[in-house]
Amino acid sequence: MKSFKLLSIAGAGLLVLSGCSSYVDTDTVAGMSSKGSSFQRVLHKEYVTLANMEKLEDDGADAQYFVDKAKSAAMGDDVGPQPLAERMLPDDAKSDISMARKNLIDKLWKGGADETPHAAAKAQAMFDCWMQEQEENNQPKDIAACKAGFDKAYAMIQTSAPVVAAKPAPKKMAPPPAPMPVPYVVYFGSDSADLDDAAMVTLKQAFADYRLRKPSELRVAGHTDTQGDKEYNKGLSRYRANEVGNALMTLGVPRKAVKKSRHGEDALAVNTPDGKSERNNRRVSITFVR
Repeated sequence: MKSFKLLSIAGAGLLVLSGCSSYVDTDTVAGMSSKGSSFQRVLHKEYVTLANMEKLEDDGADAQYFVDKAKSAAMGDDVGPQPLAERMLPDDAKSDISMARKNLIDKLWKGGADETPHAAAKAQAMFDCWMQEQEENNQPKDIAACKAGFDKAYAMIQTSAPVVAAKPAPKKMAPPPAPMPVPYVVYFGSDSADLDDAAMVTLKQAFADYRLRKPSELRVAGHTDTQGDKEYNKGLSRYRANEVGNALMTLGVPRKAVKKSRHGEDALAVNTPDGKSERNNRRVSITFVR
């Protein structure tokens, strides 16, 4: 997030740092006693390491982000790899990172965090590191180092173990349910309900999170901008919601879990006057419901 850290001061020729890293408390979270699984204990340490690295670079925003994830891991919360939608990634990097996240979630979902917790935690932390450096996109060596760390750890994750006969273990309390991700958003061209390559990347990420989080339903809401007739836009928003819902079902989401709605131009993401073209309003949101 360093793109938001350097602000030029007009007429002064100076640069100032925002998100002051000196105020980020990494020591307290580093000293926390982990209450989670082996995977969460290692994840706690890995995120503390990333937070300290960003703190040394005066990147207060990302240092705090990794501190928060370290704290959640130490408390035994279910902490997953960062969704692509939370970072402003360059277009030429999205495909590789999207596939890497999908593959990582697949291994975690199949038990990799339990079978090889050190490798799984390292892979997740290095994936988040890769995402963070790729968003900044100004330090090729750091991007390559994070990606290499992810690739090495990912290759060591095992998802199967020998079956050993044992006495039935006492029943344990069920772990807290995984938190639902922020809504995914698919964007459309003007007067269009077609799904482009970027839309399919978003939908595949949403499906990967669906398998990991296991929500009871996905609420698919269609919207338009204010161009054109209001009633026409109601219909267009319905077509957009249908296209997204059908694509999710094709990927593997059960039909009964997909709940579609249409809103036309009644719930704008960006307030605009009537007749205004606005990409951020031409959208379908995908909200996970527990």
